[in-house]
Amino acid sequence: MISEKSTTSNMFDLDDERLIEKFIQGSNQLLASPNLRLEVTGGVSQLLARNGDPIAIMYLQSKPRTLIVKHGSPFLELIDRMSIERDFVMFGDASRPGFIEYRHYVTPAGYRIWYTDPSILWKKWWPTERFQDKQRFNMNILVSFKSSWYPVQNINVNAGTFTIKTIAGQLVLKRDDKVLWLAQVMQESLRNTTDIHQSKPTPKSSESLTVIDELNRHASTELSEKIQSKTSTIEPENAWPMIKQLEEKLQAQIKLNSELEEKFDRSESRATIAEQRLQIVYKYLQDSGIDPREIYKGRKTTTIN
Repeated sequence: MISEKSTTSNMFDLDDERLIEKFIQGSNQLLASPNLRLEVTGGVSQLLARNGDPIAIMYLQSKPRTLIVKHGSPFLELIDRMSIERDFVMFGDASRPGFIEYRHYVTPAGYRIWYTDPSILWKKWWPTERFQDKQRFNMNILVSFKSSWYPVQNINVNAGTFTIKTIAGQLVLKRDDKVLWLAQVMQESLRNTTDIHQSKPTPKSSESLTVIDELNRHASTELSEKIQSKTSTIEPENAWPMIKQLEEKLQAQIKLNSELEEKFDRSESRATIAEQRLQIVYKYLQDSGIDPREIYKGRKTTTIN
């Protein structure tokens, strides 16, 4: 027989920080710590203080997943840090008075998500602009557009208006507007080339897909394995035929792959979808230490069938 004392001890096995972590991860369990408790009802998860007042509320079924946190809570700083580490973005004051709103976005591996005014994006993008004519895709900066991520092709600034051009269209924003974007960061796992050969990168969450996963889904197994096993040490001259072969393979599958097409607006052209697939290839090559500028050097007249 389990004693009342033992049951109480097990109930508070989690400390406050661990309970907050469970909450941010979207746990649907009823949990408690010495100062907090977690309750889930009808797709809404609440982090409650000992007196029952809500400290934070997670709307698990909203798209994107939404989190609101109470101003002035002693746990605000901790929740803010832990939520941002898990790809939540602060959007400012929530519709519920006295709360701050965060939204969760699936972030591709190797990127950090930002929500800023367009001038901050421009300042981050501008140093990379000089490489635009030297590589097919500049994957350093991606912007959210039509519920997907696209490379920034150009940003024009005129009288306080920012026009952000992508392959799927353009965003026109005023200086006081906000824009959601990604900046590429160095991945610790890519520093160890041995790891690249021994194991495949894993997604950051069940909702996200790595470049390896995308290659496996949209190219033949044989070709994917060839790319995975050789790109970390391959010379640029040898990489070019492999890139061209993979490009052709991906373009040939445009009609056949309905799974990828579901990610994009139905009105988008096949060419746009093809461009998206090719971005996967170049992103993986960049992460594997291959400089696209070297690959394309002297090949400006080369066409891809």
